[in-house]
Amino acid sequence: MSGTSSVARLLSTLMQKGAHTKKLRWPTKVCLDGGHIPTLTAYEYRGYIITAWARPEFPNGSTSVGIVYKGEQLGSIIQVQRIEGRFFENKEQAEEHGVVLCKEWIDKQFRVRSGATE
Repeated sequence: MSGTSSVARLLSTLMQKGAHTKKLRWPTKVCLDGGHIPTLTAYEYRGYIITAWARPEFPNGSTSVGIVYKGEQLGSIIQVQRIEGRFFENKEQAEEHGVVLCKEWIDKQFRVRSGATE
């Protein structure tokens, strides 16, 4: 999927410009393809990077979508999880839900690593 690889390249560029050595202000607006693709908001959460958006579902709403990335050595970033949520009539609610889904997934990874059970 070219959109996903574009996001990864963009996030990798952000990391190379210092995100791994200094604290960026999150959320950070990022624009793909020289400004031709709408802005995404990137969030840092527990060492992961989250992007979320509302995928249009015509005629009257959007589905929440979120992607979780992890920074790796040498400034590379890999996609570790893509999550599709539910349908919302409001675009902003769908985007917010995408972030919530990603945070829940990340929290679950920390619980699994620590040996906690749900």
